[in-house]
Amino acid sequence: MRRVGPNSFTEVYFAGCNPSFVETTDGYVMIDSPQQPIDAVRWRERMEEKAPIRYLINSEPHGDHISGNAYFSNVTVVGQVKLQECFERYLVAFGTLEEKRERFKETDPDSVWLVGHPDYPSSNPPTMTFDDRLTLHVGNHTFDIIHMPGHTAPQTSVYVPEERIVFTGDNVFHKCRTWMQECDPWEWLQALKSIEALDVETIIPGHGEPCTKTYLKEQGQIVENWIGYIERFVDRGLSPEEILNEPIEVTKQDPYPIGQRLFMHNERLTGMIVHNLHRRILERKQQVG
Repeated sequence: MRRVGPNSFTEVYFAGCNPSFVETTDGYVMIDSPQQPIDAVRWRERMEEKAPIRYLINSEPHGDHISGNAYFSNVTVVGQVKLQECFERYLVAFGTLEEKRERFKETDPDSVWLVGHPDYPSSNPPTMTFDDRLTLHVGNHTFDIIHMPGHTAPQTSVYVPEERIVFTGDNVFHKCRTWMQECDPWEWLQALKSIEALDVETIIPGHGEPCTKTYLKEQGQIVENWIGYIERFVDRGLSPEEILNEPIEVTKQDPYPIGQRLFMHNERLTGMIVHNLHRRILERKQQVG
């Protein structure tokens, strides 16, 4: 657990994303939930010993950000309206209960008994939604929840001015490999500009260590590198499969290793990035043409 502000905390060593929370005078506000069931239950129990959890804000729909929601069934979940619409689809993509049990037998045996436990729902989607922006006042803190599409369509940042901190979710990968498997890269670049405009000292990324706004330029460069790289293949008329048959210069586009127990997805991620960016670049060229 890392203190990242006067009353803000994050965990950068869990499998999956960086779940975080802010301690207010009227309880806790969480940003994303721990992926592993045992971690989620431990978090909830330790917080509730001290104060109630008022809100759980999901920054995006990927499983490492939302699968722990089930263990916070008594908490109001907040999410962008598109996230609510696709919540169940993404959760299913993360695996059936049986698939999760089998996976945890290998990766996290302490969590096996909690998967499908009768005390917890199979899912816990947002019940409080917003389109572009939502402001919550909890105790002595303000939570400015802002839709910033990029890494995913519902992507959301949570700006807490009293802490001078922003929780960006996966619009920022700090010095670990950037996942671009379904992004709109041009929206992502705009989101980075929006983050840059916030009055913050600290950025809590979706993955990697906390950082400052100085890293945003490098994050944007990684996105631009991939756009330019795949665009050259598209201009040659190559299909995604033909691109993947050539040596892919991944580290020239993104120099960082994949993080947080995700290495087994490294090769698959390259293929997903190629397919996604190929489709989006081709569509963009057709629209312009």
